[in-house]
Amino acid sequence: MINSKRSLVLGFLVLIGFSISAQTILVSDYGAKPNSFEDATESVKSAIEACKESSATHLLFEKGRYDFWPMDAEKRELYISNTSSESECMDKTKNIGLLFEGMEGLTIDGQGATFVFHGKMTTWSFIDSQNMELKNIIVDFERPTMSELTLLDIQPHSITTQIHPDSRYAILDGKIHWYGEGWEIGTRQHTIVADTVNGLYKYSSSASLNEAKAIEMGNSIVKFEGDFTNPLKYEFRNGVTLSIRNPIRDQVGAFVYRSKNIKLNNVVMHYMHGIGITSQFSENLTYNKVQVTPSRGRSTAAFADGMQFSGCKGEIKVTNCSFKGLHDDPINIHGTYLQIAEIISPTELIVEFKHHQTYGFNAFYPGDSISFVTKNAIQSKGITTLKSADLISKKQMRLELVDALPRGIAIQDCVENLTWTPSVEIRNCRFEGTNTRGVLVTTPRKVVIDSNYFYRLGMYSILIASDVNSWFESGAVTDVTICNNTFEDCGHNLGQGAYAIALLPENREVVSNHWVHRNVNIIGNLFKASIPQALIARSTDGVQFKDNILEYSNFGEVNSSIERPLFNLMNCTKVVFKNNSYKLKDEDKIIQTSHMRKKDIRTDL
Repeated sequence: MINSKRSLVLGFLVLIGFSISAQTILVSDYGAKPNSFEDATESVKSAIEACKESSATHLLFEKGRYDFWPMDAEKRELYISNTSSESECMDKTKNIGLLFEGMEGLTIDGQGATFVFHGKMTTWSFIDSQNMELKNIIVDFERPTMSELTLLDIQPHSITTQIHPDSRYAILDGKIHWYGEGWEIGTRQHTIVADTVNGLYKYSSSASLNEAKAIEMGNSIVKFEGDFTNPLKYEFRNGVTLSIRNPIRDQVGAFVYRSKNIKLNNVVMHYMHGIGITSQFSENLTYNKVQVTPSRGRSTAAFADGMQFSGCKGEIKVTNCSFKGLHDDPINIHGTYLQIAEIISPTELIVEFKHHQTYGFNAFYPGDSISFVTKNAIQSKGITTLKSADLISKKQMRLELVDALPRGIAIQDCVENLTWTPSVEIRNCRFEGTNTRGVLVTTPRKVVIDSNYFYRLGMYSILIASDVNSWFESGAVTDVTICNNTFEDCGHNLGQGAYAIALLPENREVVSNHWVHRNVNIIGNLFKASIPQALIARSTDGVQFKDNILEYSNFGEVNSSIERPLFNLMNCTKVVFKNNSYKLKDEDKIIQTSHMRKKDIRTDL
């Protein structure tokens, strides 16, 4: 009897072990060898396909380096928001290093592995997948599509520079040429000057270096001879770094599309080509401990944005993340306004994409709730449901409505998708090292931005916009809490508009007693700046600014002779300033208002 029971137990344990083994796929079993410097693309593709066929729950990498080249990468034609126009890039084919398509319930665990990409690639992608997790990986490029050089010595007629070891170049006929694995930068260049000592990133130009005579001095030191009598024009200083790229966003850093319940955990992106981790028409996204930071002594980690969320819904959670060294915004969350091009009937219309870098994807689906928004005032004129939605060309969609068009809607007014809008939570993140903003967010659902650090960003730390005339990024906010954050010395690229927080819808027309944004609560934050400017707000109903601390920083000189209002309010109502601590001079405690009545604001300042 005892032996029989023991046999049953042993058999049961063997069965469990076999079941666990069957649910785990090792990439090494399919030929992927760490630290071999061989192309792992085909082997990893085979391992991913095995996961799909066997319904495996885990895909495991042994710690080490894995290389991926574009030749054998999965190819997909993908139209992605905020990337490239037809004139910039006709071919929308993406070279995807690791593609998870039509999959469910898989955890990809790199166990600390480093994925090194070559050429121009989209590093990884989830398409039509759900309940997926990617964790414990490091992403980098062998030759980033960003070239960097540090200015060592600036003279009126020469500049001596140190080229970063990752930046391959050649000097031909006295001119410097930047090249990589299957690409070159060319004459069209976008340049940022990075003062990595002070953490300041600014727009600049490499034009003067391109026009100068380049001389190889050895050990990757290049001397440029030309007219540098006005280096301030280009923000040139000894010790700063120029990061130079071609501006075409022909790939993305990573892509999540038509997917649900996607988690990123402990993911490091040391470099991304094109716009960053882009999530489009996906639901419930949890991104935890994601680092977008440069490696190997470089100044730049992202060709453009760090994270872009376009037309997503459910919950977006970005927690414990860090962003440093980007050429654009670390986080941008928005929908897309499409403009009415033709009204066929009271229940049928043609709408079109208007920004040249956003088009070609389904922005609406049957059953979606949509809002009609006026072009100039950004006012909703009514909400209805879609009976059908068809992409009839790369630039246009035909929409059939359940109900008739709202009264007063005209050609060039816009339509936004209310169904595909997310709630947002951004907590315990650090933002630094970019010439632009920190967080952009426009969604009508609940937004919480809590316990983050915004350090020396070039523009607004937080921008809540909504526009139907430029980027066409929707929509109006209704419930925002910005609390327990630190804003330190942000806005150096904005001059007198250097505010930490900006509520700036791009409405061309101010309508009396009508506002765009609603219910923004700014509570318990610390604002530090040599010239303090905390908040600029426009066309917002309900702004609560309370329990905040406002004080001077130690960076630069405190200059109160320049009259810059601490708060700048335009066409706002129900504004409350209460219980804030102002460690400032009296002349800096300025509230400037326009298009407002006395009863629109209450303050204890």
